Amino acid sequence: SAACLKSEVPPAPAARAAAAGMDADDGDGEGEGEAGLELGEYSGLLLKASGDGQVYTMVVRTSAYELDGLEYRHDFRTRAKGFTTARLPFAGFAPYRDGKPVQAGGAPELDRRSISGLALGFYPQRQGVRVAKEGVGLPFYLSLARVKAYRERDEPEVVYLSAGAAAADLAADDAAAAVQQKDAATALAMEEQAAGGAPAGEEEEEEEEGGG
Repeated sequence: SAACLKSEVPPAPAARAAAAGMDADDGDGEGEGEAGLELGEYSGLLLKASGDGQVYTMVVRTSAYELDGLEYRHDFRTRAKGFTTARLPFAGFAPYRDGKPVQAGGAPELDRRSISGLALGFYPQRQGVRVAKEGVGLPFYLSLARVKAYRERDEPEVVYLSAGAAAADLAADDAAAAVQQKDAATALAMEEQAAGGAPAGEEEEEEEEGGG
């Protein structure tokens, strides 16, 4: 359903309810921060959602949020129709304190081992349009299908091929090598023939001269 947000800070009541429903504890909105998500071995979040073509924000909160209001945000754009799959690396999450971006070096990196809550936010300022006045927002729609944590994997140095594919590649290489050898042998024979024909012509000329 469509809804409106008045401003980034403080969040609207609907945004609070969405964040509470994604707490890292039992999901009832109570005891936030008591049990954190252990995602130290993961590289980021992978989400699938159906939206309206606008920009949304994934918000990650750790134990630091309870201390000084520090949270981390990552934007992603949806499609006007159909589902969007967004890959959000933890390294790309920017720190915000009390709703305002923190300058470089002013906040620690996102602690993936103490995530206390996840939230999805919609901020009119992110849409590239100017809000006429406070209290007038933009309608939005976002349906979240799933959120997963993913690991980055290095590309293998050797790509495994099936036995049939490997044999076909070897046969092709052998055929190419045979063609090259044949061409080289033909060229050598032509060179030898050309080199051997010159002396014979000279001998014939000498015989003719001697006979005269």
